[in-house]
Amino acid sequence: KLDFIESDSSCSSEALSKKELSAEELYKRLEKLIIEDKANDEQIFDWVEANLDESQMSSPTFLRALMTAVCKAAIIADCSAFRVDTAVIKQRVPILLKYLDSDTEKELQALYALQASIVKLDQPANLLRMFFDCLYDEEVISEDAFYKWESSKDPAEQNGKGVALKSVTAFFTWLREAEEESEDN
Repeated sequence: KLDFIESDSSCSSEALSKKELSAEELYKRLEKLIIEDKANDEQIFDWVEANLDESQMSSPTFLRALMTAVCKAAIIADCSAFRVDTAVIKQRVPILLKYLDSDTEKELQALYALQASIVKLDQPANLLRMFFDCLYDEEVISEDAFYKWESSKDPAEQNGKGVALKSVTAFFTWLREAEEESEDN
C-alpha cells in the first residue's frame, strides 16, 4: 500500500516541476536563448522539453512567445528603416515547423504574434510583407492560415489590424493570383 502512495507522489512532483511560466517569462527565456545565447535548434528543443509539458508546447502563449522571439531576432534596423534578415528565419524554420506542426490554428497564433510585434514597432513600411513572404516561401505558414488571419474578426486581435492588412494587400493579391494560376494549369 505504501509503495503505491510513494510512486504516486513522485509522479505528482514531476508534474509540478514543469511549472507554468507566464507569457512574459516564457518570452524572456526564449528571447535569451534565441537572440542573446544564439542557441542552436537542439538547445532550444532541449530547453522546451525540459521546461514545458505537452499542453504548454501547443499553447497560444508559447507559440506567440516563440514567434515573437524568432521574428525579433530577424529584424534589422538600418537608420530609420527596418528589414527582415531572411537567413535568421530560414535558420529557425525547423523550430517553427516542429511547434506549429502544420496546424492552421497554431499558425494563426503565430501570425497574431507577428502582427503584435509589428504594431509595437509602429508598423514600419513593408516589414510585415517581408515576414509574410519569407514565412510563405519557407512553408512555415500555410495559405489557409494567411487567409484566416486576413478575415479574422477576433476582437482581441484588432489592434493595428487595419494598417497591417493594408501593408500586406499586395501579398494577398499575389497569393490569390498564384492560386488562380495553379487552378488554371
